[in-house]
Amino acid sequence: MSAGAQLGLRLRVRATRGRLDRQIVAGCPCDATPALARRARQLIDPRTRRRLARNLRSTVEYVDQIGSGPNFSAVVIERGAVREGRESILGLAERLEGTDPVSPRGILCVLTLLTDGCESPLFNPHCKRTVIDAVWEVADVLGAETHTIEIDAFAG
Repeated sequence: MSAGAQLGLRLRVRATRGRLDRQIVAGCPCDATPALARRARQLIDPRTRRRLARNLRSTVEYVDQIGSGPNFSAVVIERGAVREGRESILGLAERLEGTDPVSPRGILCVLTLLTDGCESPLFNPHCKRTVIDAVWEVADVLGAETHTIEIDAFAG
């Protein structure tokens, strides 16, 4: 692939990241298009994994520090739910920091857990799932479908 084509692909992936993520979550094969393959590689990249692990650990640390005092954060974390799921959250962080393969779809599930104020039990007190249940679901998807994404395929 020429340098110009690689740049075009990088820009296309950046501009359509949300759509590509929705396709991956829906089960579209990550090698179906060059853009999907590149996005999948970005998701499973060790730097992405470490960043997500840090965010999970930071959530637990925040709850540990604030205790039961007043919450002056713009993001309202369900402290009781995080305390209850503490070990599961830290276990998921450890899994992300490890070297076992992970699926791009699983990484997107971790992102949803960390960012979806409506569906994540980390933030929603009315969520039907506990943090422990959500982490187990994420872990199942994280380890599923971990077929190798060819780094050389659709180079870039």
